[in-house]
Amino acid sequence: MSADTPDTLQPSLDLERIRAFLVEHPDFIREDAELFAQLAAQPAEGGVVDLGSAAREKLLTELRQLKALNEGIVETARANLAIQAQIHSAVLALLEVDSLAGLDRKISNRLTGTLGVDVCRILIEGHAPLKSAESILGAGDGSVADILGEKVERLGPVNTDRAHEIYGQHGSRMRSEAVVRLDFNGRDGLFALASRDPHLFQFGQGTELLNFLARAIERLILQWMHHSDH
Repeated sequence: MSADTPDTLQPSLDLERIRAFLVEHPDFIREDAELFAQLAAQPAEGGVVDLGSAAREKLLTELRQLKALNEGIVETARANLAIQAQIHSAVLALLEVDSLAGLDRKISNRLTGTLGVDVCRILIEGHAPLKSAESILGAGDGSVADILGEKVERLGPVNTDRAHEIYGQHGSRMRSEAVVRLDFNGRDGLFALASRDPHLFQFGQGTELLNFLARAIERLILQWMHHSDH
């Protein structure tokens, strides 16, 4: 019988079809646990494509990527929970005050320590509600627009042109800041946090908790301002 009879060609044709199928559907091996284990256990021979090794390497790469992604998500979640706890603790502490002067002192000391910042300022355009204050201060008309423009908030490097106006004698040492617009019954105001750490506040950071704190302080100040008017 000739060496090129159909009986001898059939196995070769079948192997070619199998190979073509596996090349087109590489996940077929990876998703078949038993087949994957068999191929992974077989050493590659010279000139032969080690499909098991290739599939295993691909799987390991994907697993490493998933592990790194998972670790990043967990780390971010932990950081967010820590910040959330800080904000909640700060708000609870501020709720304990019994006067606007007490709120001013609490913001200057307890709030800055809880949040890990160096300076905290609340500016109110055209009104200085306290004769002597550390943090709740008056500001000239148009100051907020000059500092924030049309923005509601801004995070990033300190604006050196406005640093002294906002932070006073501490301004020259501040490197990053978070500034949020406030509204005191029609009076523009702002809530500003600053740090000597240039990386503490950066563009693109989430601001939900920062805005929650700003709104809480805004309402507390309005409450005491209202009391002082009567």
